Amino acid sequence: MMNARAFAQNEHLFHCPICSLTMELLEDARLVCEKHHSFDLSRQGYVNLAPQAHVTKYDKALFEARKTMITNGFFDPLLDRLTALVDEHVQHKQAPTIIDAGSGEGSHLASIVSKLSNPATGVGIDLAKEGVLAAAKDYPGHIWLVADLANCPFQDDAFDVMLNILSPANYAEFTRVLKPDGMFVKVVPENDYLKQLRTIFYEDAERQNEGNPVERMKDYFDNVKTERITYEFPLNQTLLENLIQMTPLSWGASAGKIEAAMKSEIPAVTIDYTIIIGTNE
Repeated sequence: MMNARAFAQNEHLFHCPICSLTMELLEDARLVCEKHHSFDLSRQGYVNLAPQAHVTKYDKALFEARKTMITNGFFDPLLDRLTALVDEHVQHKQAPTIIDAGSGEGSHLASIVSKLSNPATGVGIDLAKEGVLAAAKDYPGHIWLVADLANCPFQDDAFDVMLNILSPANYAEFTRVLKPDGMFVKVVPENDYLKQLRTIFYEDAERQNEGNPVERMKDYFDNVKTERITYEFPLNQTLLENLIQMTPLSWGASAGKIEAAMKSEIPAVTIDYTIIIGTNE
């Protein structure tokens, strides 16, 4: 019911992913648009607004491993900085709206919103149903959606802040749904991110070239600036196993390399991110 109330109070944010018309929550049970396209609120409290089924590699085991790492502070320095950036932007706004595009199991968004100076509406979207299901169960009172970043089911100018943490981006859609003075915050891995594991999984430890996200953001946002955040995270065997389960580094790796990583007894890993901030003016 907490999640249903959050949908009801914020139904003005949505548009239909099929026809782009406005939507409303009926009977605390379903989002319906003016052409009667209907999307049910699940028993766990999320709505699937991705009209076509999608299969992702992000399964229940990955999200459980990620939750273990989060609980043990893996992302804490990053989340502290993101919270400060968001709070500075929204602290003088009335009922700000914050969306996490690629929200996974919801812990990043829930943590940031809970620490802001004033109440804010948090919206998390992801194509991975297992992650959204976990978010809806673990963090009630926010809005959780299975949705496609390439077809964001929201009205134009809906959000004050958009977060995009270690996830793909669709800049055209992101600029559309951000308010004119909205802030976009993207987090990307830097060269030393998990370098201790990369030397095991990849013969060439260099990070794959994913293009230049800073230059890409400059095509869509104003006043783009960057910050780098680097720290060491200590590991024990349990955390090492969960980290390997969590990271896409192990996807497609041979059983031998996964076993070697599990037995590596790495005492700590390097966390190395760039935070990219842009405004929508």
